[in-house]
Amino acid sequence: MSAPITDKPPIVDRSFVDKFMVSVDRPLDYGVYFLFHDWWEGATTEAIDAYMEELHNIPGATDFLKEGYIAEPLTVEGLRDYGPGTLGAAYRDFVEENNLIENFGRDYRAFQKQLKSFGKLDRMPEDMAYMMVRGTQLHDFMHVLTGYGATIPGELALASYYLSQIRFPYHAIRLAVTMAHTALVAPKGVVPSMDAFVDGWYYGRNSTNINFEKWEERMGEPLAVLQAEMNLRQIAKAA
Repeated sequence: MSAPITDKPPIVDRSFVDKFMVSVDRPLDYGVYFLFHDWWEGATTEAIDAYMEELHNIPGATDFLKEGYIAEPLTVEGLRDYGPGTLGAAYRDFVEENNLIENFGRDYRAFQKQLKSFGKLDRMPEDMAYMMVRGTQLHDFMHVLTGYGATIPGELALASYYLSQIRFPYHAIRLAVTMAHTALVAPKGVVPSMDAFVDGWYYGRNSTNINFEKWEERMGEPLAVLQAEMNLRQIAKAA
């Protein structure tokens, strides 16, 4: 006999649950980027407030959020000025080797305005909306600095790394979708997914928070020196 279903009112918006399950079925068909925006439409005020409290309690967050730093668009040609071993050279190599030229050099201030005009930032607190845009701009730098590759294990490990350093619903949803998919659809993915998540989580917890740095202004510095400064390892484990 099945257990009775509670008659208590739902907390999680049920229209979001339907979309969440579409992503759980086929994560690549309905990605977390779309799911993240879906969640905001029906998120409880309590959950939003809790995320904001978490964000503001992170050391270094207050001043960075107040400034609202968004770097100017980059060009691949401009990155060619950086010599071997620098962050700029490593960033350029990462972009070229992973065929990321199409989205490279995006104007993120214009991107932020576009999201607002499309209503994608509705209900989203200003600081959280800013961190979403800045986090998107920072993403490839995170790969280069942490050593995680642009692969499925690398992306999962980096999502966990992000979540360990800055509580953000996007990364929490990515972990939730992945674990639900492996639990209910593809159990062979449990071990590699958990290996990536655990590695990223402990890596992020044991390195300096790298989300509030202006990495675009430090591209002439040696990558190894920056990694040592932030207690980052120089050998990737989830490439």
